[in-house]
Amino acid sequence: MKANGYYNHPRVPLEAGCGLIEEDSIAFTSVSGKTAETPSFPLEIFPKAIRDIIEALEEYENYNVDFTAASFLTVFAAAMGNTWLVRFMTGWVSRPIIYMVLVGSPSCGKTPPLQQAVAPLLKLDGEYDVLYCKEMETFRRWERMSAKQRERYSLPEEMKMPQRKCHVVVDSTVEALIGALRDNPRGVLIYKDEIDSLLSNFKRPGCNEHIFLSNPYCSIIGSTQPGRLGEQFGGKRMMNGFSSRFLKVYPEIDKMPSWNDTAMPDGVLEEWERIIRKVVTVTPSTDQEGKATSIELMFSQEAKLRVIQWKDEVNNKAYAETDSDAVRALCGKLETYLVRFCLVIQIMHGICGESGMNEIEPKTA
Repeated sequence: MKANGYYNHPRVPLEAGCGLIEEDSIAFTSVSGKTAETPSFPLEIFPKAIRDIIEALEEYENYNVDFTAASFLTVFAAAMGNTWLVRFMTGWVSRPIIYMVLVGSPSCGKTPPLQQAVAPLLKLDGEYDVLYCKEMETFRRWERMSAKQRERYSLPEEMKMPQRKCHVVVDSTVEALIGALRDNPRGVLIYKDEIDSLLSNFKRPGCNEHIFLSNPYCSIIGSTQPGRLGEQFGGKRMMNGFSSRFLKVYPEIDKMPSWNDTAMPDGVLEEWERIIRKVVTVTPSTDQEGKATSIELMFSQEAKLRVIQWKDEVNNKAYAETDSDAVRALCGKLETYLVRFCLVIQIMHGICGESGMNEIEPKTA
């Protein structure tokens, strides 16, 4: 986790050039002069229904709260996809795109929270796949028929090949991603337990097919180990802004998760699935050409002033006090993510019945 602009982990110090800090041995020191503990994920951003699920997974499954909360936030954003967007200024429109990396040593408990968060989307994809297979069977049967046979069975003269609907892309090759984005204008989530293979695929050239995607939505979530940070996010990737696009969750963990002999109450995970299904069933209106149009939210005046205050008092100050291009790149990405966070949190509370979904409210900001 991050404190005062730097990452601090007392047991696993970070090396320079790892993509999280620029100098060795930088620790967060409080005003009192004492080294402060690394802060945990602020669970208060979540509506009660989601907060209860995260706390139950901690109590009964010993999931790390930071890993779970970050995973839930990213998966919820991916379920939103292109359905919602937020306009902060006339020319500044943001969609809830999140790139998230869980950082921890082997067997520290990164994978279970990640799998639990993504499970409802994968279950939906399984249901879509059954329907897709049936549609493909019908299409192949039509394809084999002659024009007279199609007429005899009252089948159309032309039939489009079915599209594979999905929310999650596990095969992260360039070709697979382009195909998924083309067939799913709502957007997709790239899910890689070990994110190294995904970053390697970014270097591969794509196919030569020309595909125009007007508003592609793609969030990313995966995990990595501290020893891989330099290779994955350091060097040029830190200086050119690539590293700062990824949110990194790095809690202090010095032992393996323990086992619990008490069963989690019924309905906890079902509630998470219910919430995600409610998000994905929201359908925006369509334009004259039949294309879906995103639901646009604006900031209330009070909420906008609160965000401007943060920029003036926190982010601008951090930018002015450093000569590091990497830190300045991070300041820019923080502003982008702040607006996206406002959108995700507002819709979270709206889906859970704790607020409206017409504008970004002051409490969200």
